[in-house]
This record gives sequence, C-alpha cells and structure tokens, in this order.
Amino acid sequence: MIQGFKFKVAGLLALMAAGSALLFQGCEPEVDLPHNPYDDIDYETPAPPVDTLDPLSFAAIYRDILHPRCAVPGCHDGHFEPDMRSVASAHATLAFAPVVKNDTAESFVYRVVPYDTAHSVLHERITNCCFANVNDRMPQDNIGVPLEQEYVDRIAGWIMAGARNMFGEVPTAPDRRPVVFWYWAMDTVASGGVAVSDEDNRIDNVWYNPFIMPYNDWMYMFIRVEDDSTSIENLSPRTLKCSYDIDDLTASAPGYKEYTPSYFYNPWDGSEFHFLPISTAHFAPDKVVYMRYYVSDGTNTTEYPRADQYIGVRTAWSFYILP
Repeated sequence: MIQGFKFKVAGLLALMAAGSALLFQGCEPEVDLPHNPYDDIDYETPAPPVDTLDPLSFAAIYRDILHPRCAVPGCHDGHFEPDMRSVASAHATLAFAPVVKNDTAESFVYRVVPYDTAHSVLHERITNCCFANVNDRMPQDNIGVPLEQEYVDRIAGWIMAGARNMFGEVPTAPDRRPVVFWYWAMDTVASGGVAVSDEDNRIDNVWYNPFIMPYNDWMYMFIRVEDDSTSIENLSPRTLKCSYDIDDLTASAPGYKEYTPSYFYNPWDGSEFHFLPISTAHFAPDKVVYMRYYVSDGTNTTEYPRADQYIGVRTAWSFYILP
C-alpha cells in the first residue's frame, strides 16, 4: 500500500512540473525579427551567356584550339615558337613568321600566309602525318591527340579569310633585310676549280681562320644572298669592303679597297649569287685582309659580318696573303 501510494505521488508531481513548464513557456513575449533584405533577391537562374565570337575569328581560334591544345607544358608554352601563351604572341609568331623547321624540299617560307593554306606551314603541320619525320603532325602524334576535323576546318577557314588578328586586320607581308648566308672563293670560274676558302686551305685548318692566297694571284668570290621581296639580281647597292683592320672598314682604314659585285646565274643548277674577282696584287704580302659585305633591297641594308658579331664569324671573312 505504501509503495503504491509513493508511485501515485511521484506521478502527480511530474504532471504538475510539466504543466508549470508549459504555463511559463506560453507567457514568453513574441519578438519581431528585423527585415532581411536578402529575402527580396530573385535567385532565378539566368540564361547561359551567348557566344558572340565568330568561330573563324582569331580570338575564338585561340580560345578553343591554340591555347588548350598547343600552349601546354613542354610545347608552345613559351619554350619555343610559335608562342601560344597569349592571343597576341600567338598571332605575332604565326602570321608571316619565318619558318624554322621546314620539310626536305624547303617548301615553306612562313608559318601562316593570309588567304593561302597551301603555303601556310601551320596548316601543313596539322594535316600531314609525316611533315619532316614520321608521326610529327601537330599536336605531336606520338605525344598528343591530333586535332578534330572541326578544328582543322576552322583554322583553314581563318587562314583563307585573311588570317586576321584579334582586331580583324589582315597582316601585311614584312619587308625584311636581305640575308647574307656565306661565300665561296674559287681559284677559277671554270669547271673543276678549287675552293680556296675551304677549311683545308685556312690557317691551321680551322674554318674561322683566314684562308690563304698567294700574292699577285686571282680569286673569284661567290656570295649567297636572299631577300623576302626582291630578287637577288635586283638587290642594290651591293659593296664588298676590305681592309687590314678587322674593326675599321672605312675609306681611311689601312689597305682599304672597295668592290662592286655583279649578278651571277648558274645555268646548271639554277643557283644565283653575287660574284666578283679579286686580285691579291691589290694588297701587301704577309697581311690579313678582312672583308665585310653590304647589300640593300632599296629599303633595308644588311652589313655582314657586323662589327658586333662573334669574332670567329668576322675572321672567317678574311684571307691571308703569302709573302
């Protein structure tokens, strides 16, 4: 009896406690929260942006193709040209940029020629599996994945539309300085002649030392020159200057002589040179004579070798007159 009474009292006390809690809770005052301005924002998902770039524009070509597929680590990321790190560097090193790696036939002059895919090495590199070597299509067949036909067609379309830059301008062909490659000095112009400028006729048989000539003899110089816009025949004025001073080839220099080469065409192989005969009687025995060539396309003049070039290049353009 007593134990049952205790349980009844405990239950009654629990009900009273719960009622008191509800009573006091219901008496708490209501609080008005301040207005949340973010509740007024319409978070409706906007429509996706519309691509307004012409797919044949260089900006789109760069964004979709050149940057993601070419400017990758170890490739055209600034380590070597063409430089695809930016839209500006990409266009500058493509349109009318001289070719460095060519095919065996030396078929190409520029990486991109406006309106001409056939003479644009870029188009050749992305379509030809074996340009100079096997599997050397760009992106490299043995490294990356060849471009999808859609991308190849877009690059071709960009070239045929003028290879315009990011401002829509068609690039103009450069007018570069004439390039002097090298020279050969022969003991005669007849067939079977000997190249007296070869390494085995230079002091100590070193290619950059002066070649050796007897006094009061003749040599015949053939100078290889090229220009991007003017034929070799029409490159003028052209002058070979000589003196005993490697640093001074002015008219007041000791032993100064000046020659005007003529144009020479070889009918057997179609090669073209600037040509001149030189008599060693014009100089004193036991002297080294230094040469420097000047040639112009009418706008740009080339000096070769330049006064600031490596000493070996300058001494290679010289000859020693035996006593």
